[in-house]
Amino acid sequence: MHKILMLVAKINKDSFLKDGWMLLFAAGLGEIKNEGEFLVDKAAFDLMTAHIADQGNEIVFDYEHQTLEGVEAPASGWFKEFAWEDGVGIKARVDWTDKAADYLAKDEYRYFSPVFFIRKSDLRVCGLHSSALTNTPKTKHLTPILAKLELGMASETNEEETMDREKLIASLGLKKDATDEQIMAAVVKLGVKLPEAKTKEVVSKDIIAALDLETTDGETEVVASIHALKQTSKTSVSLEEFNKLKTEIADTKASDAVVAAMEKGKVTPDQKDWALDYAKTNLKGFETYVAKAPTVVPIDELPGKKKKVNDGKLSDETLAVAKMMDVSKEDIKTHGDA
Repeated sequence: MHKILMLVAKINKDSFLKDGWMLLFAAGLGEIKNEGEFLVDKAAFDLMTAHIADQGNEIVFDYEHQTLEGVEAPASGWFKEFAWEDGVGIKARVDWTDKAADYLAKDEYRYFSPVFFIRKSDLRVCGLHSSALTNTPKTKHLTPILAKLELGMASETNEEETMDREKLIASLGLKKDATDEQIMAAVVKLGVKLPEAKTKEVVSKDIIAALDLETTDGETEVVASIHALKQTSKTSVSLEEFNKLKTEIADTKASDAVVAAMEKGKVTPDQKDWALDYAKTNLKGFETYVAKAPTVVPIDELPGKKKKVNDGKLSDETLAVAKMMDVSKEDIKTHGDA
């Protein structure tokens, strides 16, 4: 059985090197040695892929960051495709060179080191410059390129223990040109149980609910949410609250400006609604209007001002206002000039 498992591992590795999919950035908060943290989520994926599309060139995978050194920098592979997987992170499909594939197959290179951009405002990954095959990555807790192929077996195996592919095909009664999928199906049919991957740690439902997460979210999403909450001060407000407060302040300023204009006799009572709309829309423009507009209502005729005793003579201002309001002299004498 051990020999079968070893061959299955080899088949998986060969399949991986052919397909080229790997985990580029794990979801949640990551950390670069001595340089701080970065955030990876769906928004970061969208930012990164938009930046790559804007550049219009394929992203290179080199050796030991030689591209950054300004020296001869042969590619170990080229990024061909990117994908986001909830709860997992940003995956990438790489077209490896034969030399790089050989290094990986022999475990001579195990890790990689991406060179990427981080947005200062929220620490999200927002672009990708390149990546390199290396065994000394700066990114902490990095998932090895071939990590998904681990089967829980001993890492060191005598070459004699590895069953030859042709022998396994023959022992399974398959044709010589049997595909990997056919070999795997035959192995499973024999009742050989392959070691299962470790299940994701279960997070308390109460914590999930308190952080407004999904029940399928795990430790990565919980940690990222907690860090986000820590960055929010007790005195901070949401964007919705801020916009509401800004609108209330603007309305108050507009209302105060209209009241002041009416007290100066620059706005009549029947113009109040118009003046409020104008001031809310363009307070500076309304203030300019008030500064240049003539006084249309005599100051001493405004509410709250001391009334003059009507001596039978009407002032020019009163007659002007009366004419504007289509009020006759007789009406003024009858009802008063207030």
